[in-house]
Amino acid sequence: MSKINSSNLFSSRLCREYPGRLAIVGGGAGCTYEDMLKGISGLTSALRKMGVEKGSRVALWGYNSANWLIAFFAIVRAGGTAVLVNYSMSSADAAELLTMTDTNFLLCGENGETKKNPDAMNALATLAGIPEDHCLDIRPTALDLGRAFPETEEAPDAHSETEADETAFIIFTSGTTSKPKAVQISQKALTFDADAFNGNIGEYAGRSVCVAVPLFHILGLLMSYAYLCRGATVCLPANYKPETLVREIDAYRVADMAAVGAIYLSLAEAEGFEKNVVPNLHLCMIAGGMSTPVQMMRLELQYANATFINMYGQSEAAPLTMVRPSDLVEQRAQSVGQAIDGLEIRISDGKGGFLPKGEIGEVVARGENLMNGYDRLPLEKQPIDEDGWLHTGDLGLMDENGYLYLAGRIKDVIIRGGENISPSEIENALNQMDNIREAKVMGAPHPIYGESVEACITMTDGGKSFDQEAIKSALRKVIARFKVPSHIFLYDSFPLNVNGKLDQRALHADMLTRLLRLSVDEELAGGVTVFDVVVKNSGYAIVPVTSLVSELAASIGFSKRRTVSIRLAVEEMLTERITDAYSAAGDIRVRITLMPEWLRVSFSDSGAEYFIDKRRDTSMSAKIILKAVSNFHTDYPDEKPVYCMDFLYEQDINIQEFLMKSKGEE
Repeated sequence: MSKINSSNLFSSRLCREYPGRLAIVGGGAGCTYEDMLKGISGLTSALRKMGVEKGSRVALWGYNSANWLIAFFAIVRAGGTAVLVNYSMSSADAAELLTMTDTNFLLCGENGETKKNPDAMNALATLAGIPEDHCLDIRPTALDLGRAFPETEEAPDAHSETEADETAFIIFTSGTTSKPKAVQISQKALTFDADAFNGNIGEYAGRSVCVAVPLFHILGLLMSYAYLCRGATVCLPANYKPETLVREIDAYRVADMAAVGAIYLSLAEAEGFEKNVVPNLHLCMIAGGMSTPVQMMRLELQYANATFINMYGQSEAAPLTMVRPSDLVEQRAQSVGQAIDGLEIRISDGKGGFLPKGEIGEVVARGENLMNGYDRLPLEKQPIDEDGWLHTGDLGLMDENGYLYLAGRIKDVIIRGGENISPSEIENALNQMDNIREAKVMGAPHPIYGESVEACITMTDGGKSFDQEAIKSALRKVIARFKVPSHIFLYDSFPLNVNGKLDQRALHADMLTRLLRLSVDEELAGGVTVFDVVVKNSGYAIVPVTSLVSELAASIGFSKRRTVSIRLAVEEMLTERITDAYSAAGDIRVRITLMPEWLRVSFSDSGAEYFIDKRRDTSMSAKIILKAVSNFHTDYPDEKPVYCMDFLYEQDINIQEFLMKSKGEE
C-alpha cells in the first residue's frame, strides 16, 4: 500500500477511485466516497467564508457520525485546528476547554447536551465567547454534509507539504492534575500512524471496520482514518450497547472492529453474538487498558474466527507498539507488541540512561508520531525531553525480541474502560462536600473495565452523617458519571508513614481488602459453588465425593467429629440414590455450595422422589442423614427434586475470612 500524502489528511484519489462505495455507515444512514468528498470540499469552502483560516481553532462537539468525520477533514483542509470535545461533556465543562485553547469557532453535532437542550450549541458558544456567526449546527437532522453544498471544485488544502508538521487537531487528556491537557497532533503524525498501522496489519485487514470508540479519542480517529485510506467502509454505531453492535455488525457484514476490552467482553454476552457476530469478525483491535492476558485468551476463544491485535499508545503518540496478526496467541495476549516501524522504544533508568533487556523502568519513545506538545504549558511541564524522548509515565520491560511488557504506571491516573480519569479531580469534588475531611481516590483491578474508581474518606463528624448513595448523587452533579466511584469507604483516619505523611500503599492495600470482602459478601448472599459435577450411578463415585466433602469441611474449620458426621451423611445419601431402592436414578449431579450460614451439599437425579420426614418412621439411611444435617429439604427449581443437606457452620468458623483467604491464594 502506498504512503499517504502527509500534507493532505484525506486523499481525494480514493473518492474518485471508488465513488459509489460506502465510506461511512451506521445507525441506518451512510454516505459514499463521492458524497464524502463533496461534503469535505463544500464544508471547507463554507468554513473559509465563516472566517476560518490558518491557525483558527474550531471545536468539534458531537457523537460519532459521517458528519463528524467530514467536518474534521474539512476543518483541517481549511487551515484550522480541530479541537475535539468529549460528547458527554456539559456546556460549562466544554466552555472551559474552549476558553483554555482560545477556540473561536464551533461545529456542533448531536451530543449529550443537545439531547437535553436543543439550543446547547448557542449555550456553549455564549459561555466560551464564540460569536453566533462562527457556529454551525452539523446535527444530521439539521444538515447532511454529504449533500448540503452545491457542486464546487475541490477545495485546496491550506497546508503545503512543508507545513505538515503543524498542529492539525487537539485532543484533551487527563493527567496527574485535575486540569486537562491539550495534546497537539500534526497531520504528519496521524498519517505516520495510519501508514504504520496499515503496514502492520497488511492482508489481514477486511473491507469494513466497526469503530466502537469515540472519535474524540485517538484510537477512534486513527482507526477511522486508516481504514478510509484503504478504501474500506467505516461503521460508526449509534452507541456501544451490545444489542446495537450485534445489529450493525450483522447488517453491514463488518469484518474488523476497534474497541476497548470492556466492549468486547459485554458483546460476547449479547443475544445473537454466536450467530451474527462470530461469523463476521476476523480482526479485532484492542486498546485502552485491557487488564489481563487471561481476558485476552478468553476473547480469542469466544470470537472464534477473529485474531485480536493488542496495541499500546497514548493521546501523545499512538500507537507506540503493536503485536502482529501472525504472532502466536500467547505473545499477543501477554505483550503489547514491538515498536511500530520508524519509532524507537527504550526503557529509561530515570537517570538519563537506559536499562538492559528484562529490567523494568519507564517506557520512553522517539519518532515522527509524537505530539507537538501540550498547548500553553511551559517547557518544564512537557513530557518530551531535550533529546526528543517522550516519557510515557508507564512502567515496562523489553524482551530479547523487542516485545514490550507493561508493568504498571508511574502516573497517578486511573484507566476505566479506556477513559483516563484523574483521581485529584474527584478528590477535589469530595473535599468540597460538607463533613468530608480527607479524600483519597484510587484505582482497583476490575474484570470488565480494567480498573474501577474507588474512594476512601474521613469525616469531621466521625462518620455520623455518612451516606454513600447521597455522596455519589452529589458527585454526579459536578463530575461525569463514569468518574463517580464505585464504592466510598469510610475511615476513622488514614494510615500514616514514619514521616507523618499519608501511607498510600497501606491505604490502597486496606481498600483492596475491603473490596474483596464486599465481593465475597455479594457472592455469598447467593451461594458460592465450589464443586459441581455429574457422577455415574456407581458405587465407585461415593469415595471421591465423600473425600472431597470431608476435605472441604476440614479446611473450612469444622471439627474432626463434625467433619466425620458430614461425611457419613453424604455417604448415606449417595448410597441411597445409587445402590438401594432408587438405583434407577441414572447419573447424579452433586453440588457443594458455601452459604452465609451453612455448608450445603445437594443432589439431583432422574430417579423416584425421596422423602425424609422426622414425623414419620424413615429408613436407617434417613435416620443417619437426619442426625447429621442441620436442615434437610427438597427444592423444585425445574419441577425436578433437588435434595439439599445443610450443615450449620460451627461457632468459630468465619466463612467470609475463609473465602477471602482462598481468593488471596488464587
